[in-house]
Amino acid sequence: MAELHTTVRVSGFVLGSLMFQHFNSDSDAEGFILGETKAEERCKITDSHMDHVQYEHTIHIQKHVSCCRLGSFYDSAGEVRPEEVRRILASEKTENVLGWYKQRRNTDQRMTFKEQVVHRNLRRALRNHELVFLLLTSTDASAISSTHCLEYSVFMSHGSQYHKIPVLVGNLGMLEQQDYWRTSTCCLSSSYSQAVKKHSVRFFTSDGSLKEVSKVSSMNDTLQAQLRSTCKDLDHSERSLERLLVEVSALQKAVAEKRSQTTQCPESQYLNSRLPQENVLLCTAMKVLFPDSPLLRTRVLNHQGVPLPEFCNTDHDIDVSGVLPPILAYRDAQSRRRKRREALDTEGVLTVSGSETEDELLASQNGNLDRSNSPVF
Repeated sequence: MAELHTTVRVSGFVLGSLMFQHFNSDSDAEGFILGETKAEERCKITDSHMDHVQYEHTIHIQKHVSCCRLGSFYDSAGEVRPEEVRRILASEKTENVLGWYKQRRNTDQRMTFKEQVVHRNLRRALRNHELVFLLLTSTDASAISSTHCLEYSVFMSHGSQYHKIPVLVGNLGMLEQQDYWRTSTCCLSSSYSQAVKKHSVRFFTSDGSLKEVSKVSSMNDTLQAQLRSTCKDLDHSERSLERLLVEVSALQKAVAEKRSQTTQCPESQYLNSRLPQENVLLCTAMKVLFPDSPLLRTRVLNHQGVPLPEFCNTDHDIDVSGVLPPILAYRDAQSRRRKRREALDTEGVLTVSGSETEDELLASQNGNLDRSNSPVF
């Protein structure tokens, strides 16, 4: 009985480089992934199975080579061009190619039919049936598109089906003590032992562990704490920005509603703009000059041209002495002239002698009537 377990291991540096390329490109991107594979066979003997064999197939992704554009090594039908593959790889060997990758935006985590065709033709062109396909997709994680979520998956074909295989990302916080060890061949030389013993104090503690491991772990804890603090500040700023956007949208809606209300009745606005404006200075001057003559202050005529007694009774609160001093001067002069004329008429009546004839009296009266009392502007 045999079992096959396939696992993909990728370092954080390589995955971070792929993410950086993905978020800094204007469109989708693709390329090749390179590395090495390791196969181990483990045989377990249990009470129920005497020949329980387990195969561990590990794929180590160590590097990626990006293409300058989409579809650079295959045509529209999905046929792979081997010469373009070799040109893109340049000095890299085709034996180190583990597969290819593609970066998409706002899509599902599954292979398209064209990608399956390209993958099948690439396996045939490179003569490697263990090629994998790495898919990276990003989506907006916030309403203001300031935070994105990146998902990645590795697909491997089993016959005509494509299945996801587990991916392990190696970070500093996941490494154990033994991962830093580098075993060397046994050496019986006394000089070698003396040199190692002399300098081992600088690298190893008394219990045999590496000194730098604790420093690296401490640095990783500090970075993680700083990252959590930065994420908390980012979340707070995003929430504040969302509240501001809600307020701005509400204000924009209110402005739009008010603008629509003002534009619904343009005819009434036009009629209001065409209505004549009252000349308050003229109205005040007419009241001062003709206080007892409403017909002289009217602005309304009938169809026959006869003035109608319709005038303004509003007190405009205008200081006539300061704003219209000539009107007051004219009114005072007219008042003095009227008084003088009345006095002269009275004296003329009292001093009429018997020698004056009736024609002379009528002439003097007609002369008084010919004088105009209308104001002159």
